[in-house]
Amino acid sequence: MLSSKEIDDLVPGGKGDWRGGIYTPSDGRAEPSIATTAMARSAIAKGAIMVQDCAVRTLSTSAGKVCCVVTEKGEIRCDQVLLAGGAWSRRFLGNHGISLPTLPLVCSVLRTKPMEGPSEISVGGPDFLFRKHQDGGFIITQRSALDAHITLDHLLIGWRYLSQLRTQGGFLRTSFGKEFFRDLKLAHRWKANSKSPFEQIRTLDPAANPGLNNEALTNLRKAWPIFNQAIIEESWAGVIDITPDSNPIIDRTNTLPGLTIATGFSGQGVGTGPAAGQLGSWAAWQLAADIVTNAEPIIDPTPYKFERL
Repeated sequence: MLSSKEIDDLVPGGKGDWRGGIYTPSDGRAEPSIATTAMARSAIAKGAIMVQDCAVRTLSTSAGKVCCVVTEKGEIRCDQVLLAGGAWSRRFLGNHGISLPTLPLVCSVLRTKPMEGPSEISVGGPDFLFRKHQDGGFIITQRSALDAHITLDHLLIGWRYLSQLRTQGGFLRTSFGKEFFRDLKLAHRWKANSKSPFEQIRTLDPAANPGLNNEALTNLRKAWPIFNQAIIEESWAGVIDITPDSNPIIDRTNTLPGLTIATGFSGQGVGTGPAAGQLGSWAAWQLAADIVTNAEPIIDPTPYKFERL
């Protein structure tokens, strides 16, 4: 726990009288492009085969169990499958008659040109967040606002999120427009020999919301005036798959033996995703590996069960 003075010592030059804060010196940070590449290379060194630009269309079964992954380039015979499709997972499972309760939200982010900043520490305030980027600029986002572009799924399962809406509804910037009709055009059912939605849209790449990014930068400049010199280098957005309780689903499916799900990380996937060890937040992905290999889970799997939702 930090006092107002301790905040100023760690992140000097701020304005306003912070009541207090929390600092975790042991927290780490990573550049996603570097981290994911390093993880892929490590997996390949251990025998994994990475196949890119190849959409999985569906799963085939034999005697009621998964026996094959059907891709756009051919079949892969297997006994076990781990679905870690993020925001695509609900549509993929829906094609198999499994209803996954996740909804998409969109987070907008900006990066500044290289500049002097108040600290190397990643800092989150009530309505902004910033961290130093490897090139010397800063990554900034509006911490208390996400875009909720209404889709058919919001209308179908939105009622499951009522408790979250009561406490966090103010975070959402809801809109109805072209995203609804674009999503509606994508198939909800398809066959193994037909083109899947994942081939029509290779990457979920929503447009950034300049209004939210400007809010974030304005709020940050009020708190740390040094960011008045910030110049935006680029901006982007990403889709987050949210579960009704904001915890991931890491579990087998009862209706399709051989299939394990690890999805719905609710914006925490970069932190909890890497299987870097067997302690703390890393245990989430270790749990997925344990389930697939029928090993004894190292953590209690109950909070991640599909049936809780």
